[in-house]
Amino acid sequence: MGASIADILSNKEKSQLVLPNINKGDVFKMRLTPKEGIIPKNKGDNDRDKYFIIVGKTANNALIGFVVINSNINTNISKELQDLHYPINVSDYPFLKKNSFVCCAELKEITADNFIDRYEGERRCGKLTNEDLELIIGALKSSPLVTPKQLKRFGL
Repeated sequence: MGASIADILSNKEKSQLVLPNINKGDVFKMRLTPKEGIIPKNKGDNDRDKYFIIVGKTANNALIGFVVINSNINTNISKELQDLHYPINVSDYPFLKKNSFVCCAELKEITADNFIDRYEGERRCGKLTNEDLELIIGALKSSPLVTPKQLKRFGL
């Protein structure tokens, strides 16, 4: 089998094709690292496969803001942060393996360059409903861990 189009294109060309087509509410699955605030699951691992939802991009498209989808709510965090997990169901989002939770406590960031380096076309899993996206962004805005500067940076 020959090279895929992604193998042929430079990162700059991929950026020009991909970044304009990434929108709020898009759901991706990608290997994320501590650089994006994701802790690898097993000792010795450098990254971890995570589902995440795009909530915004900077005006120059250099940074992408996102929230992660978790299978369970982390019980080692404060009750206030546990309450900032929004439930989503397999019946609405069939790419999920089980009913899950969107962590609205933290607004995470990935550089466009890192996103493009790890991007594979089939990793776009779906899109949130407008209602779910609005509720998730509302919860994110109420988080004590998210600053007004972060919200402004991503147009929220």
